[in-house]
Amino acid sequence: MRKLKEIERSLQVQRLQLHEMEMQSDSMKKVVGELHQESNRQDSLIQNAETEMAELRELLNELERTDILDTVQIDTLDQEFFNQKELEFSATKLHTLSSEAIGGRTWDEYFERVNSYIKDHQLSLSDDPMKNLLTQQHQLDILNRIKDDYKFKTGKCDKYDYMIASYCGIVTGLIDAYLVGAPGSSVLGKWTDGQVDNVVTKFAKTVFRFDKANGANIRTEPSGLASAIGYLERRFKVNYDARYASDLDLSGETLNMNPSNHHLKSLGHSPDIIGLFFSILDQFTGEASFISDGKFIRVEPVEGTNKFQLQGNTLISKLFAGFANWLGHLMSDVAGSSGTRGHDEGRRGAGIPIPFYNLFQLCDLGSIKVNGDNKTIAEFSTKVFEAGYDARFGATMAIPVVINELLIKLMWSIKSLFYHKNSFKNSLPIGNKPELRRMLVVGHGALCLVDAGDAAIRSGGVALLFASRLNMVAWTRFGIAAFKEERAIYLSKGIDFESLNKDLELEWERVLNEAKEPNE
Repeated sequence: MRKLKEIERSLQVQRLQLHEMEMQSDSMKKVVGELHQESNRQDSLIQNAETEMAELRELLNELERTDILDTVQIDTLDQEFFNQKELEFSATKLHTLSSEAIGGRTWDEYFERVNSYIKDHQLSLSDDPMKNLLTQQHQLDILNRIKDDYKFKTGKCDKYDYMIASYCGIVTGLIDAYLVGAPGSSVLGKWTDGQVDNVVTKFAKTVFRFDKANGANIRTEPSGLASAIGYLERRFKVNYDARYASDLDLSGETLNMNPSNHHLKSLGHSPDIIGLFFSILDQFTGEASFISDGKFIRVEPVEGTNKFQLQGNTLISKLFAGFANWLGHLMSDVAGSSGTRGHDEGRRGAGIPIPFYNLFQLCDLGSIKVNGDNKTIAEFSTKVFEAGYDARFGATMAIPVVINELLIKLMWSIKSLFYHKNSFKNSLPIGNKPELRRMLVVGHGALCLVDAGDAAIRSGGVALLFASRLNMVAWTRFGIAAFKEERAIYLSKGIDFESLNKDLELEWERVLNEAKEPNE
């Protein structure tokens, strides 16, 4: 910000210098014009004098032939003629234009001379610099561009926009109902599980080869999913990986935890910013962080259950090691444990939760019937997770949502390009597009309506089945789209300063890069 103020100040000085030069230039043009007029007048006088002189010479010659005047009289008459014409000229006085170099080898030297110039000439720079640097027309053009490009606008969709968005939402809603369904019976879920298994196996082999190349004493490369998970479990051990409450020194605290839900209740197992923070915190402190039934618990593992020491000699190296352990341990758990996947044929195992799903554990309220028992929201979300509602199924649920998003944006672009005859650049589904924003709300809303209807019909009124068939990813995306639309309506007369600042930063970087190129 300080640099920007200095640049504004120097630009004002340059503008004032330019204005002074323009005024001096106008004065010089005026003087040149006066000189040109006087030159023409002098030429006219000289021409008249030459004419009169020729006439006078002819007269004198005639008089000499007639002997009327003597030589002295002729010379006197000739002198009187030349004394008749006196040339006079006055021009506008020019003020001396001062020449002052205010440059410098460095920016500090240059700006110091700018300040000296301001002080010597007693300049006042208290006004808004943009008013002095820009003309009225330039200021008006900038204002109109800001209104056109950065003003929050509400969508003005026609009936075709609503039809397209609704159709896309219904089609992808049917994909969700028939191909996503619920964990354990999902057609797309089986494919997603297989893809996750392949990623885990490839990741384990990559880590094995890296370790082998760096001198690790290991022999057999992981050949299957179970061995891959086992290798990652041994390779990326963490102190917070307790499977039972008995593995922790609870000191009077209560924690209802078992192997089927310990990934949900352990904050370090969450694949989001919350999980990263608590994973590194736990690795540094030697404690473990859990969340359950509305309570946040930090305890130490029982002696001998998880012997752990974070690698690295500096803070940066320890942070990197903590991040690597967190990521590697998530990869070992995302497809289930090695014991479950290696010995229990057909079982998916307990994966890791969907990002931010474990925040439901804070909701120790409500009453939901599950098998005849009343459960709080925290307890109910645990039951849903144990039914297979994990990150793998979250990836499955994201498929119709992504298809819906892409379809709506594609159809909007085609309509904008061919129906409304907009340019290709303006038809790209990026930036502030009010009609597209509203179409996304309608499309994702239609998908969620189909999803909710399917869940209500197929669950038969059973809350657990209803929740397991509900597409959390779709509802989250719909909520985000609806929030953006409501925000745009509320701020419909305001300016999107976030987008404006982002574009200004890009333009500033472009100007700086262009300024550097001639010096390279």
